Amino acid sequence: MSISLVLARIAGARVDVLQKAPGDVAKHAAMGGVLISTSTIAAVSAFFALRSTLDLSVPLAVVAGLVWGVVIFNFDRMLMFSMGRGSGLIKGTASALSRFALAAVIGSIVSTPLVLAIFDREISSELVVMQAEAMKENQRKADEAYAKITELEQEQTRLLDVVSGRAAASVSDNADVTAAKAKLDAAEKAYLDANAQAQCEFDGTCGTKVPGNGESYQQKKRLADEAKGARDKAQRNLDEITAKVTDQLESGAVNDTEQAQKRLPEVQGDLDRLRKDQKGLEERSKSATEQDTGLLARLEALDRITEGRPSGAAAHLAVFLLFFCIEVLPVIAKVLSAFGPETLYDRLLRRVDDDADTDDKVWAERDRDLAKAKAEQQAEMELKQLDAQMATHAKTAQLVADKQLKMAMKAIDVWGELAQLCTDEELDRWYREHVGPNARTPAALRPEPVVPQQPAPQQGDPESTLRIPRVVLPHQNGAPVNGAPSNNHL
Repeated sequence: MSISLVLARIAGARVDVLQKAPGDVAKHAAMGGVLISTSTIAAVSAFFALRSTLDLSVPLAVVAGLVWGVVIFNFDRMLMFSMGRGSGLIKGTASALSRFALAAVIGSIVSTPLVLAIFDREISSELVVMQAEAMKENQRKADEAYAKITELEQEQTRLLDVVSGRAAASVSDNADVTAAKAKLDAAEKAYLDANAQAQCEFDGTCGTKVPGNGESYQQKKRLADEAKGARDKAQRNLDEITAKVTDQLESGAVNDTEQAQKRLPEVQGDLDRLRKDQKGLEERSKSATEQDTGLLARLEALDRITEGRPSGAAAHLAVFLLFFCIEVLPVIAKVLSAFGPETLYDRLLRRVDDDADTDDKVWAERDRDLAKAKAEQQAEMELKQLDAQMATHAKTAQLVADKQLKMAMKAIDVWGELAQLCTDEELDRWYREHVGPNARTPAALRPEPVVPQQPAPQQGDPESTLRIPRVVLPHQNGAPVNGAPSNNHL
């Protein structure tokens, strides 16, 4: 077989029919070449995809690529085989569109790794930028997640100061002392103002401007004295609070140190644990970011490269459409061939199929007739068998009835003979008792029956169990004759 016929057979052509139409061999051979080309491109695409995303070794990537190429080859052949003529315009268009959609999906899958391989350098550079941005973002999130570390560090510093004595509490820092000091300052200011007003009134420089110890001076002097009393009271209150706080600080300094010594190990343990977790998270984030070079990351990098760059986007689209069209080319060619004029090969193929269909119908009718004849013959045989069985049953029933009648007549004869013998014996006995012991019954009264010799009855035979009925002997006026035997003797 020539290479052209081999390629045509790959494309789905029937070689036995195609040999009768030599002009169509080239078209089908070209279709087979297109199928091989698309499957080869699919295998190369799978090789690049596996090498760039999974880092497979070359032998494994080659084997996987070949397997993928075989899968695409069979899928394209299936699409081409499922498309034919004679479906009508609407059905044919719908069928072509559905198959074209499937081919488009496969074309997109196959062409994407090739596009990534062509733009590999640009994508690798963009991946470095993306990794740096991702690491920076991960660091920010880690700082937010472990913000408690700063609080623990501040608490650790404070506790260390308490333990070392650098954080000894001061009386002036106490809130009660501060409040009392503020009241004293206010009272002192009020006293100074009131005293200044009284002195000014006494000097005659303000108020009534009459110098001396007048009524106005006395009023202002009284207000100044009240302010002085309030100041002295505030001073005493401050002294009391200061003394109290001083005693508390002196007695509580030891307790604060002990509490700080107990709390410090807990804070340091939590701080070490959080720092260790933060470091582990940063290492894992860094490792994950550095390893994020798979297919999705490369697709994202390609989108970022072409975003805002018309030339890059156009190049990306052109390369994608190139391999996409190559992948859907077999389906497009088959669609155009299906809607084009009918060739000699198409007519020959239709005739061969029609002949095969006609032969199939003839053989089907023949098989149906044979099956019908066999069924009728079988029914006739079963009917005859049923008639024969019914005749056999009837004959058997007649034989049984005849046999039963014969047995009944034989039983009646035997019964009659036995009854006669019994009657004769009783009659002889009665006659001897009344006539004489040597007398015999006259022959006229007792005929001598001849008893035929019968074979001995078998156990279970009706004759062996036949009951002999009682014989009614002579009676006079309804009573037995004197000396005659009764029926109870029989």
